[in-house]
Amino acid sequence: MIRGLSPELADIAKTELNENPKQTPDDVKHLKEWIMKQPHLKARTDDQWLVAILRGCKFSLERVKAKLDLYYTLRTTSPEVTLRLKPTEMKFLDFLRLGTCIILPKPKTGLYPRVILIRAGRYDPEVNSVADIMCILYYLVQILVVEDDTATVLGTKIVVDYDGVTLNHLMQANPNLLKKIVAVSQDSLPLRLKGSHHLNVPSGIEVIFKLVSSFLNEKARQRLKIHKNAEELFEHVPKEIVPSEYGGSGSTVEEIIEYWADKIIEYKSWMEVEEKLGTDESKRISKPLNQDDFGNQGSFRQLLKKWKLKMTVRPLSATLQEKAKKEVNENPRSVQSDISALKTWLQKQPHLHTVNPSDQWLVAFLRGSKFSLERCKEKLDMYYTMRTVVPEFFSNRDPLDSRIQGILKLGAFLPLRNCKENDAPRICIVRIGVYNPSEYNLSDLLKVAFMITEIMMLEDDNFTVSGEEVIVDIKNVGVNVLSQWTPALAKKVITCFEKALPVRLKSNHILNTPTGFEAAYTIFKAFLGEKLKKRIRVHNQDYDALYKEIPKKVLPKEYGGDEGEIQELTDHWLRKVESYRDWFLKEENARSDESKRPGKPKTTSTLFGIEGSFRQLEVD
Repeated sequence: MIRGLSPELADIAKTELNENPKQTPDDVKHLKEWIMKQPHLKARTDDQWLVAILRGCKFSLERVKAKLDLYYTLRTTSPEVTLRLKPTEMKFLDFLRLGTCIILPKPKTGLYPRVILIRAGRYDPEVNSVADIMCILYYLVQILVVEDDTATVLGTKIVVDYDGVTLNHLMQANPNLLKKIVAVSQDSLPLRLKGSHHLNVPSGIEVIFKLVSSFLNEKARQRLKIHKNAEELFEHVPKEIVPSEYGGSGSTVEEIIEYWADKIIEYKSWMEVEEKLGTDESKRISKPLNQDDFGNQGSFRQLLKKWKLKMTVRPLSATLQEKAKKEVNENPRSVQSDISALKTWLQKQPHLHTVNPSDQWLVAFLRGSKFSLERCKEKLDMYYTMRTVVPEFFSNRDPLDSRIQGILKLGAFLPLRNCKENDAPRICIVRIGVYNPSEYNLSDLLKVAFMITEIMMLEDDNFTVSGEEVIVDIKNVGVNVLSQWTPALAKKVITCFEKALPVRLKSNHILNTPTGFEAAYTIFKAFLGEKLKKRIRVHNQDYDALYKEIPKKVLPKEYGGDEGEIQELTDHWLRKVESYRDWFLKEENARSDESKRPGKPKTTSTLFGIEGSFRQLEVD
């Protein structure tokens, strides 16, 4: 059943959107029949939903089909933007109540587009992401589509308040994520954007505006306006709907938040259905779509270079800055010159011509080398060499690959959310026994572990400054798994961690050791330096001994802790790795070309010179 419009809205819909009430039921019927014929598409077919999309496309059936397809495709290919927070979960309401995204009430007099207020600085970037704001917007807009004819006919305006925005917020706005956010909000949502208005704009935001503008269509670019104060905003948004906190005469922000929290609860069953919709790309009649099909704009660094802007390194917290000074010799005044020196050196290496790392990446290597430029150069060289000579770890790293997806869903390598203290090392759990050795190889697990490690190098200051503490759980590890731990594999793993990656292992705790563990452990220790050997603790099932060094407050419930469940961590890291898909695909070619190395090329045999399995190893 299609809801009738008021005379005023019906006139606007006819004039601006080409809406013909007599033709609309036939258009809706046509869309339902088209959806039924799309084997890949699982879409909502409510009359009011389809009418809203028709209005958003000015009743062009072909544009509606394209928008519907894109809307549900993005739910499948970009879950980090559309499903990062689910409205049926309590954490969705928790984030909503921060007031990062709310829709202002209608004016009491006159017709006006619905106004969305985004308060970008209200969330903690250590806990949430800018993508979470998109999730809130995504679902609030769906309620508008179902309920509000004013929104579907007149469209929306967005007001963005940057009060409280820090560099840590801005660093989340990488071009790939922004491209997806624009694709969802501009190209797939059914409501027309009639303008965007920006308040309390901080210095440095020009970078983000340039990024966003490069993805917007021309009409949206012309409607983007920056205001010096709220008074300027009132020229474009009715003062009667603006919250009192902004000098308006509307409801308070808190009142508006609670209104929308109640709405989300009211729509719970509707949202439960919505979460199940999307596309099955394996059934698409044409070529399956993925994230790349919605535009890859390159890396943040490339865009900054294009605009002749300089990317700054993410600043450390005060406690981590002090620790970085003491433990890794970091001097904030000389960091940029050290980065420049490394870039100059890289440019002079003919075998590393495809290597073009970001500043943040290089800082991770500097910290891992305690700011010794020579040691850092050696690690960088070895890292990109390992990418060439150990392809089983560093090639074919598409996060959507079925084998990588399989390991990610097992939760074999899981950095924990919290550290023991603000400046403490990152704690990671390795669960070797979760994979089936007849289905996967130990090298698959290691590949995923290295991928997550690289994300931490880019994102996690505790990891790069304070190092990591690793808990290795060997529960359910049998002889079929242990037989995969060959001397050759062990040598490659240890070389990666000791000589290639900027990883500082502070302690290693081994739990639930199985029969046959001693032989594999002997192989492992044979390649370790004395310092690392002293940092290994074998607890077996003595969890009390573990708690003396790793407190319960940071451990998952499955390990006797208080901090969530393993499945929550697994889901988090699955989404996180998927969000870096463009980065991993781009980095595929960043490796050494040994044919161009000055001097003798490095190969597997020259680096490792080791063959055979642990069964063949003779030990004293």
